[in-house]
Amino acid sequence: MKAAVLENKGALTYKDVPTPEAGPGHVRLKVKAISICGSDIKRFVDGHRMYPLILGHETSGVIDSIGSGVAESYIGKHAAIIPLVPCFECEQCQRGYYSACHSYSFIGSRQSGGFAEYVDLPERNVFILPDELPFEHAALIEPSTVARHMLTLGDFKSGQTVVVFGVGSIGLMLVQWLRILGAQKIVVSDLLEDNLKIAAKVGAHITLNPSKVDVIKEVQRRIGDGADLTLEATGVPQVLEQTISVTRPRGKIVLAGNQPLDKSLPLTFIENMMRKEISLNGCFMSYSAPFPGHEWTDTITALLDGSLDMDTMISHRYSLSKAPEVFGKIGAHQLVHQKIMLNPEEA
Repeated sequence: MKAAVLENKGALTYKDVPTPEAGPGHVRLKVKAISICGSDIKRFVDGHRMYPLILGHETSGVIDSIGSGVAESYIGKHAAIIPLVPCFECEQCQRGYYSACHSYSFIGSRQSGGFAEYVDLPERNVFILPDELPFEHAALIEPSTVARHMLTLGDFKSGQTVVVFGVGSIGLMLVQWLRILGAQKIVVSDLLEDNLKIAAKVGAHITLNPSKVDVIKEVQRRIGDGADLTLEATGVPQVLEQTISVTRPRGKIVLAGNQPLDKSLPLTFIENMMRKEISLNGCFMSYSAPFPGHEWTDTITALLDGSLDMDTMISHRYSLSKAPEVFGKIGAHQLVHQKIMLNPEEA
């Protein structure tokens, strides 16, 4: 089969690789749509722990074969990949904290992923879908679940005021979920005007560009003591530092942006968090019990009733064969994008 393979830092190739067979307790998915995640781009630009690797976890397709121990009824089913592979046995898995599993694997990061014509998956990592759901929409289920999980961690309630820092793909999913779940006011901040326009289209009430306005002062002017909940999805230390200033006393902050490990924050961040008695939560992946969690079933419900707008999230479509060229452009900052869809069936 053909696959896009990460060979080394900055080196992605499109080539022939062995076609996987479904092992015991596994199914094989014939891939129909793949979305590029920001983590895929980070692994290409910054390097990864292992090579070669087939990237890709935002993936959907059709089950075309099964291994021993799997019901025949799976064949022909439409499905999306659930990328986290927990052990289901350690203390954290028993608590339902699957992303804290002591020995987890991850499809597209620690084992072969969806940037290919076929991918082999454990039966538990197959999320069966209604046939009427478009494959592109199904490929975007996983990033939607991350946003939904952030709101669970932030104990979001209808009628609250929320600030979202960063409206890339996760930020835009956050805006949509806030709209769906009844936020009173959604304020977003981003440097890119295109992102802000899309955020307004999918539900943001106030859009702020920090290159043009003082975001902290604008938030304070428009919503007084600050937001009930602040969501950080940029991975920029200076933005993380601002979250305290835009959150009301005893409000909540959820962090999902991957911060650079060689940077630091001033201790005034902690001092101000303590003075305002703010709850600060981290977010890592998107899972709850029973596996994979309500985040996944909530997303299916929202897709089927039309409240989640996936088409607006997609900015580009390419064949999988173009993946090396696409990643090269992204790495060179030559391609401004939202979600990019790859199709393995187009030459």
